[in-house]
Amino acid sequence: MLFKLPFGRPKKAADFFVLGGARLEMLQQEGRYSCYRNTRATLHKLARFTGRHALPVKDLNTALLEGFRDYLTDMLGNSHNTVVENFKVISQLLDEAHVIPNPCKGLKLTREATERCFLQEDELQRILALRLKAGSEIDLARDIFYVECRTGLRISDLLNLRWDGVSDGTLRLKMQKTRRRVTVPISAGVGAVLEKYRTLFSTPSTRVFPIVDRFETHNRSFESDRARVYATARINLQLKKLAKRAGIEKNVSTHTGRHTFATALIGKGASIYEVKELLGHHDVRVTQVYAHLLDSRKRELVECLDAGI
Repeated sequence: MLFKLPFGRPKKAADFFVLGGARLEMLQQEGRYSCYRNTRATLHKLARFTGRHALPVKDLNTALLEGFRDYLTDMLGNSHNTVVENFKVISQLLDEAHVIPNPCKGLKLTREATERCFLQEDELQRILALRLKAGSEIDLARDIFYVECRTGLRISDLLNLRWDGVSDGTLRLKMQKTRRRVTVPISAGVGAVLEKYRTLFSTPSTRVFPIVDRFETHNRSFESDRARVYATARINLQLKKLAKRAGIEKNVSTHTGRHTFATALIGKGASIYEVKELLGHHDVRVTQVYAHLLDSRKRELVECLDAGI
């Protein structure tokens, strides 16, 4: 399957859009939907910007790329990090085409650190106290979010969790992102949530939270990955509704759950190495992004100085 433009398909093998089409086909075969989606979006944006049905690789010079960067930010309103991701796609394709020097490298675009949203315990409790219709989509989203906040699992792992991975007070799974096998203890609160769904979906091969099943049409890896993206978007929509109803003025999403878990542990005095193991990171440097402390913990530490502790 080649990348198809709204105004035709390029013919030349040295065409950038042909290279992009080959890349899309490979990503689809490998089942990497997130990369596929990002690559396809980048190609469509570049096609709209140039207004051309063919784009020889040699035409991708610094001037064209600088104009494309301005188009993404000024016309489309893309964030800096989105622009960086788009240029990462272009740069990889140019590297694969052995373009030397790679004009993307001269732009020196790097990702900016973004503020990571997390909830204080009282904010989480306000969400849990909301009266919701049992079995509704928003109720399911809240349950999934709570399990995230108490296990630190990524949404992709929770959505793929099956009942044969739940036993003896633990969750056992292979992480989608790192392919690392982890064992996560089940707290009393998480156990109560799981029991709520066990009576409905309890065969070993079924998912604990079957929201992905609504979007999955095939069992192939690519289709499953796409279904998880759709399901995550639905959950994020419901989480924003929950935050608004709870009076929380934060951009709450599924990422917030994992960050809330890590931040709460650090606030309780857990070491960065302990948090690393619970999050399933290979390298502690990855975990350090979660090392900001809660304001209350900062105050406790400072007050320890006055107390001579």
